[in-house]
This record gives sequence, C-alpha cells and structure tokens, in this order.
Amino acid sequence: MLPTITAWGLTLDLALVLLLAYLLALWTGGWILESLARAHFQRARRYAHTGFAYDVDFDRYECPQGEMLTLYTLDDRNKLATYKAPAATCNACALKAFCTPHDEGRHVFHSLAEFHETDIGRFHRRLSLIILAVAFAFATGGVLAWWNKPGEWLLVVAAGVSLELLWLDVRDLPEKAAVAEAGNEQ
Repeated sequence: MLPTITAWGLTLDLALVLLLAYLLALWTGGWILESLARAHFQRARRYAHTGFAYDVDFDRYECPQGEMLTLYTLDDRNKLATYKAPAATCNACALKAFCTPHDEGRHVFHSLAEFHETDIGRFHRRLSLIILAVAFAFATGGVLAWWNKPGEWLLVVAAGVSLELLWLDVRDLPEKAAVAEAGNEQ
C-alpha cells in the first residue's frame, strides 16, 4: 500500500494524488497543445504577408516597392486566395532576388480559412478530444477504484470536469464541421 499524504486537513493516498496530478497534466496539456497550434497558425498567416500591406477597400496587396498585387485566383474549395504582381515589374525590381525565385511575378497566398477549418486545426481538435476522453476514462476508473474511500469526491469532481471539458469541445464540432463542409462543397 502506498503512503498517505495529509494536506489542508485531508488525508489522501499517494496514488490518488498522483492520479489527480495526472488528470491536471492532461487537461493543461490538451489546452496548451491546441493553444500553441492556434498561435502557430496565426503566426504563419502573418509571416506569409510580411512586408506587404493589404488594402481592404480594393482587395489587393502592396509590395514594399509600391507595386500592387491584385487578386489572381480564388479557390473556394481550399479557401485560398492568390494575389499576383505583374511579372514585368517584378523582373525589373532590384529586390527580385529576395522576393521571388521565378519570373512569373510575386505571388502572395492568403488563407480564407479559420483555424478550425484547416486540416491542422481539425487534427489538433481531435487530439485534444482524445486527451480529454483519456482524462475522463482515468477519472471514472479512479472513482470506481476509490469508491467509499477518502478522497473519492475529488475524483467525482475530476470526472465531472473532464466530462464538461469534453462536452465543450464536442459541442463545437458539428457547427465547425458544417462550416468546413459547406466550404468544401462549393
């Protein structure tokens, strides 16, 4: 039998404390994983347009040399807009070697998809759902193992929190999946 720990007037088995710590690690790990993926997505989106100013009124980009990149293609299925500068202007530009490797003019790709509509967003959402499901399974198993023992209420609370977090993630899936599917059908 593992030793007991007494803290804040509670006497708990070390195994129970370790299980609760593991559940806390799963909750925070799932949240951190999805938050980092979302932050990376936003950073990559910003980095793709570095040095180029976007004019919302005219739906075009302006390069650092003042050349306008107009809408070239719009891919509704992949939610991607491509803006292109005239090839002749880019080929004559002093910054061409730093800006574009080909002779067709600079292209700027602008993603119209939100994070949850992308493949990487769906992957990380599913991964966080799996992590929360594992947390719920461990918490439920802990409730069964510690039934009628000191600290069982902590596991009941942990199971409830895991289920609530899981429900919040699952509840958003149909709406986000419908939005993504509607975009793919067009």
